[in-house]
Amino acid sequence: MSKKINIFNGLVILFLILILLFYIYDINNMEYLSDEEIEWLKERNTIIYAANENAPPLRFVDEIDNQYKGVVVDYINQLSLEIGVDIQTVPMQWDSALESLKVGETHICDMFINEERSKYYLFTDPIYNLRTVLLTRYKSDFDINQIDTMKIATEKGYYANNYLNENYPNAELVYTHNVEEGVDLFISGKVDAVIGDEPLITYLLVERNENLNPEYYNQILYEEEVVLAVSKTKPELVSILNKAISQINKKGQLEKIQQKWFGISTPLITNKTDSEIIENIVIFVIIACIIFVIIVLNNLSLKKQVKKRTNELEHSRNELQIIFDGITEYMLVIDQDRKIINGNKSIADFLGISSEQMVGQNCYKYINNFCNDCSNCLVEETLLNQKNIKKESMAGNEIYEINAQLLRGVKNTVLITIKNITIDKINRNQMLQTNKMIAVGQLAAGMAHEIRNPLGIIRTQSYLLRISDKIDEAMNKSLDYIDSSVNRASNIIDNILNFSRFSSNKKESVNLQHIIEKIIEMHNDIIKKENIKVSVTSNIKQEMNFNSESIEHIMLNLISNAVDAMENGGNLSISANLENDNIIIVCEDNGCSIDDNNIHNIFNPFFTTKELGKGTGLGLFIVYSEVEKLGGKIDVQSKLGEGTTFTIIIPVERKNN
Repeated sequence: MSKKINIFNGLVILFLILILLFYIYDINNMEYLSDEEIEWLKERNTIIYAANENAPPLRFVDEIDNQYKGVVVDYINQLSLEIGVDIQTVPMQWDSALESLKVGETHICDMFINEERSKYYLFTDPIYNLRTVLLTRYKSDFDINQIDTMKIATEKGYYANNYLNENYPNAELVYTHNVEEGVDLFISGKVDAVIGDEPLITYLLVERNENLNPEYYNQILYEEEVVLAVSKTKPELVSILNKAISQINKKGQLEKIQQKWFGISTPLITNKTDSEIIENIVIFVIIACIIFVIIVLNNLSLKKQVKKRTNELEHSRNELQIIFDGITEYMLVIDQDRKIINGNKSIADFLGISSEQMVGQNCYKYINNFCNDCSNCLVEETLLNQKNIKKESMAGNEIYEINAQLLRGVKNTVLITIKNITIDKINRNQMLQTNKMIAVGQLAAGMAHEIRNPLGIIRTQSYLLRISDKIDEAMNKSLDYIDSSVNRASNIIDNILNFSRFSSNKKESVNLQHIIEKIIEMHNDIIKKENIKVSVTSNIKQEMNFNSESIEHIMLNLISNAVDAMENGGNLSISANLENDNIIIVCEDNGCSIDDNNIHNIFNPFFTTKELGKGTGLGLFIVYSEVEKLGGKIDVQSKLGEGTTFTIIIPVERKNN
């Protein structure tokens, strides 16, 4: 009978825990993108958000720098970061933005929901709350029903127009291109009132120094949730955006954006919705029920549990040892005298011994290859500072992460965990490299454009000075220095602009060998001057479909680097072969090699070992970026005194004859 009670008690607890887990999962299962959604996003280069161009501070085009800014624009940028896809923000007149979304030219826009809009758009979860107000002149006997007799300025296509038509059908509506135009009509006395979003009306009054005018009065009409409307051509986007919105809400990003624009924390945020409150209450009730049931059942079976405790502890110890041995990371339990208490099967197999053979031995005997220097013993440091310690160590060509942590409940005992992180390190570095290249490319393009303008002025003034009658030989020489420096700066800018825009994504049928020969021909003068012998081989007889501009960028920079590396002459060998729908390009020279300390940095932007004035450090960065864009891979091998070899693998489509 007691056995049946215990089984029943366990089933009840398990059932309640499963209810809680499933409920929590059901609440949170929208927080992560599915594989299908991630793949759908990868297939899109960009998502277009379009909305009102003049609704500050929500969204507006700044007259100073002509940038589209505002609370909602910042929110859209945060959405872009969450889903990992570029969202382009496009300012329009409001009615044009609605029409573009309707026909699918744009993809998202923030708005209120109404029955008419539901015919043309899909909607996400709410992103913020917004109050709509009627700005009118103060009257002591003002009654909201007087709106029905007013002449009201309102933006064409604005959500509130339906509200006015339904609730105040006799009001005379004066349609404007934007709310700013309506405010100006109101201040000039041409209309009785203007309707708009509360932040926008407040912003426009402050801008005109009318915010403290005692004659003006804001009548709140309604407060509703604002959502993202999605083009019906992109239904998959709704689920993706909802998950991103959920993440933004949890991180409190909207509040931070509002603090930036309003200086206060909650003009657009409301308290938790009823559904959220109900969810929290349900979770609390379930947890309380589980705790209550566990307490009751535990009291009923306490006596029986005491009798079985010894056997269970032994069984638990065996299970823990099985788990310990099943962990793929190398693990050792070490006491304060550096003696091994236990070691798992993974490290025993790595060392080629049994776990029992390690017990009682000094840890130095087995892990000195990982620690490298026992003078700074991790075990001693962990016990001395009473805190966990982590460090990385090289063992051969592998990188290991060593964690030393105190074992709770066991005095003066440390658990050492050794994990091979070589692959993780490589993948992390590649990801950081890619992200850094994207960011630097955008920065470099902007800087290059800004610098070109003053260079043009310098070049013009130099020319005017040269044609002056008063110029002497010393001034001519100074102008030569100026022109030389301007030309050098201009060349650097050209390289930067090439780097920032790289190439288009257009594919076309081209002959790869002809491209290589054309680029070599561009370097003929320097090749002959430096006595460089060039050979080109290829088994590709047919034209191939790929991005010729990218290939030209790649080959131009590789050949240029190879020529620069052979100042005293040498051999440059280039081969291009087709293997299993991949183009294998090998560029090999016997010039000065790349130092081992520099080889990991050569693809970084602006990294160069050339003399000042002879290189910008962008050539190999361009090569790396173009290969990545083509979906290919690049490898470099270099030996001192022998030269350098670049190997590029690019997937390609054969031309259909």
